[in-house]
Amino acid sequence: MNQPVTKPPMATGEMGIIRAVYLLRQVYPISEARVIAIGSSELVIGRAPNDRNGLTIADGEASRRHAMVSFDRRSNAHMVSDLDSSNGTFVNGSRVTSAKLDDGSVIRTGRSIFVYVRAALGPGTPIPSLSPRLSLSRAIVEGIADRAAGSDLPVLIYGPTGAGKERMAERIHLMSRRKGRLVSLNCGALSSELLGSELFGHVKGAYSGAQSSRTGLFAAADGGTLFLDEIAELPLEQQPALLRACETGRIRPVGADRDQSVNVRIVAATHTDLDSMCTAGTFRKDLLARLRGVTIQLPALSRRRDEILALFDDFVEGIPFGITVAERLLLYKWKENVRELKNVAEYVRLFAQQAGSVHPSHLPSHVTGSTSNEVSGPPSLSKLEDLLRIHGGNMSKVARDLGVHRQQAYRWVSKEGLNPAKYRRS
Repeated sequence: MNQPVTKPPMATGEMGIIRAVYLLRQVYPISEARVIAIGSSELVIGRAPNDRNGLTIADGEASRRHAMVSFDRRSNAHMVSDLDSSNGTFVNGSRVTSAKLDDGSVIRTGRSIFVYVRAALGPGTPIPSLSPRLSLSRAIVEGIADRAAGSDLPVLIYGPTGAGKERMAERIHLMSRRKGRLVSLNCGALSSELLGSELFGHVKGAYSGAQSSRTGLFAAADGGTLFLDEIAELPLEQQPALLRACETGRIRPVGADRDQSVNVRIVAATHTDLDSMCTAGTFRKDLLARLRGVTIQLPALSRRRDEILALFDDFVEGIPFGITVAERLLLYKWKENVRELKNVAEYVRLFAQQAGSVHPSHLPSHVTGSTSNEVSGPPSLSKLEDLLRIHGGNMSKVARDLGVHRQQAYRWVSKEGLNPAKYRRS
C-alpha cells in the first residue's frame, strides 16, 4: 500500500508566502500623480532618460537624466542616486548623492516629488488596485475590510486617534449591503448606568426618570451595523451584557423580563491595546475573542505619506500650492493624523482663498517648524545658489520657496555677493 507523501510546509503554503510590493509614487505636481511599480531593474528619472526603464517627467527644472533608483542586493534595499543633475536630488529634505530608501521616503527631483512605498502581502492578500490618490497601505487595509464586509463576522479596528476609524466602519457597513442602519456609539461618552439603557433600551419605570419605554441602539441597528467606538472605554460591568448579545443575538432592555432577538453586525474600534487590558483585568478576554472576528490595523497618516498631498488638495478644494508647501506637508509628523491635516487645511484656506494660492507663510508655525510666519534666519550660501539655479535666477520663485517677501530674498542674495542675472537661462 502506497504511503501518502507529506510535503514540507513551504511547498503547501502552510508557512505563508510573503510577496513584497515596491512602488514609486509621483505625488507632486498633483496633476501628474501616478504609480510606478519598481523591482530589481534600474529606473532612470529625468526629462529625457532615453532608457528602456526610464521614467520621463515633464519638469523643466529636472535634468535629462536626473536620478536613478536601483536595488542593492547587499543591503536588500532600494537606493536613489543623483546622476550629476544640475539642481540636485533630495531625500527627506536633504540633498544627496546616494541614499537608501525607506518606506515613506520623500524624493525631490527638480520640481517633482515622489514617495517610495513598500509592503509585504501575506498569503491570499491580492495586490490592491491603486488610484493615484490612495495610499498603498490604506488600499491594502480597505481590501481586507471589503472582503470582511461580506461576512457577518465582527470587525475590530485598531488605529490612532484621527486616523479614520469611523469612516472605515462606514465603508464596511456600505460594502456589507445590510439593509438596516449604521448606528454609532462612543463608549466613553456615557456613564455605566446610562450606557446599558443606551445599548439595550429600557422599559417604563425601569429606573428613576424612566417615564416611558425607550428602544436601545441594538434594536435601532437591527438588520444593520452597530459601531462601538472607543470600545476600550466600555465599563467592565457592562461587558457581560455585550458579550451575551454578541454570542446569542438576544438582548434584554433594562427592567424587562424577557429577551428580544436582534440581527446586528458589530464593528468596534479603539486606539488602545486590548490584550494588555485583558492582562490587567480591565477588559474581558472572552469579549475580546468575540469582537475580533476580523482585525483591521489602520495605519497612521505618517505611514501614508503617498496620500497626504491628495487629501490636502481635497481639503483646500483645489487651491494650488507650490513645491515648498508640498514638501513641508509631506515631512511633517501629523501626530493627530487626518483630523489634524484637515484642521490645518481649513486654517490655510482662510488666507489662501484671497491670495489665490497656498503660500508657505500660510501654514501654521508648528507645521513649518518656525516660531513665526517668517524664516527664522538667512539660508546658507549653498541653498541660495541651489534655488537660483533651480529657478533660473527668478527671485520671485526663490522668495516663494524661502517663504519670505522678495525684498528679503534680494537682501540675502546681495549679502552673499550673488547675482541672479548670472543664473538666468538664455
